[in-house]
This record gives sequence, structure tokens and C-alpha cells, in this order.
Amino acid sequence: MTGKCASRTCLVIIGILVTTAVTYAQQQTPPGQASQVTAYVVMTPTGPATCATWVQWRAPGASTMDREIIQYWAEGYISGLASGTRHDILGNFRLADLGAWLDRYCAANPQTKLPVALHALGREMLAHPGGKL
Repeated sequence: MTGKCASRTCLVIIGILVTTAVTYAQQQTPPGQASQVTAYVVMTPTGPATCATWVQWRAPGASTMDREIIQYWAEGYISGLASGTRHDILGNFRLADLGAWLDRYCAANPQTKLPVALHALGREMLAHPGGKL
């Protein structure tokens, strides 16, 4: 396995850890109180991923591996949010629609940390349970 593949594998593992961390943090919050979640984040050579990372890794001509890694990581994060909140918000949404929402949000908010963007997506999903964003 090359160093590049090994680091990409680590990113997938981090995505799994995020799901666990978010679920644990949500379970520790008493009902009716907002929780502040610190999450593991995809790391880039310049630091934690932001919306600019999302846009860059999903741009036309970007590495297919980068595109898939950031998408899978985001899907895992949203799954963790759904599990932690005990709301079935995923069943009615297509993954492509979630990616498209993040494309639009991140293009407009490039400096936003990626977990903050994903929390915004989660709130939108809860507000639109029919699966339309």
C-alpha cells in the first residue's frame, strides 16, 4: 500500500470515529439542551477541512479518490448526527441531493468548518422530512 492510499484509508477510519464521537456526545446531553459537539475532521496539509476543501475536492478535474473520500466522510458524519439525535432523517434523502446541498452551501461559505456545514445540513434535513432540500 502506498503512503497516499494509507493516508486515505485513515480518513475513512476518521469518518467512522466521527460517527461514534457524535453519537456519544449526543447521548451525554440532557433532553432540551443544545449540545456542543467537537468532532474529528478530515485533515488537509493546511489544517482541518473547511467548505473550501469540500469545493476543491469535488471540483471538476479533482481526484476521484478525494471526491469519494470527502463524500463518504460527510455521509458518515450525517449518519452519526442522525443516530445521535435518534431521528430517521436519512431515509427520505438521496445522497446526491445532500452532496448538491453542500456544494451550494460551501460555495457560498468557503471558510466555514466542514462540521459546521454538516450541522447546517442536518438542521435542513430535519426541517424538510419529506426528502426535499
